[in-house]
Amino acid sequence: MASLNLHCGFGFYGQPFDVAAALCQLEADVICVQESWLHVDGAGDAVADDPLAEAANKLGAEVFRVVMAKWPCLGLAGIPPSSNPGELAIAVFSSLPVSKYEVIELGIAPADDVPRFAQVVTVDLASGTRVRVVNTHLTHRLTSPLQLRVLRQRLQSDGLPTGCIPTIIAGDFNMPRPVADMSINYDATVRGRTWPASRPLVQLDHIVVDQRIKVVESQVLPSVGSDHLPVRARLRILPSRSLIGVR
Repeated sequence: MASLNLHCGFGFYGQPFDVAAALCQLEADVICVQESWLHVDGAGDAVADDPLAEAANKLGAEVFRVVMAKWPCLGLAGIPPSSNPGELAIAVFSSLPVSKYEVIELGIAPADDVPRFAQVVTVDLASGTRVRVVNTHLTHRLTSPLQLRVLRQRLQSDGLPTGCIPTIIAGDFNMPRPVADMSINYDATVRGRTWPASRPLVQLDHIVVDQRIKVVESQVLPSVGSDHLPVRARLRILPSRSLIGVR
């Protein structure tokens, strides 16, 4: 699986890139994206091509999208201001069958300007095993570790026995890996700086897994145009008996 913050289709210095082509380069069964942008009119209808729909069609994947905010114009840091209204969203692409989908609301952090969410997508593997993939974009304020802990608690209180469904959490956590490691009892898969893409200084983008999952390989991928670098991990689900004695 892979994760990428799209920065609304612009690079660090405001240069646009082909979002659909960038997503197709990631070569993953499940792709989590953050900061997608779709121009819409006053009624909420798209007034431009939808790059996520285009990517889903090319990938043969189903796409699940959650709108975080509707803005009268686009004016994120490093992006040329646009007079067109639009929707800022997070999304999950899956070329694997999806048996369940839900959204967890994480609220608005102090001094933040958008609410935060997590998407929980349960995918079915050919072996019959189900895996829970969680996509999120946490606040850029200092309270992102608190949001990650809230997310962990919500996942633990969904009524399922502990360890029932192997779980992966991916996205832009807006915190470096050591802080993420202290905020959640999941294992890091990717280790490497991801932002800014032109000269990475810190890892903000993560794929973390619970103890039911083993990392086969992982990497920070080359730039695809965004101000963040993509991350990708190849994972293997451990049989239940492998967890005997694990704490």
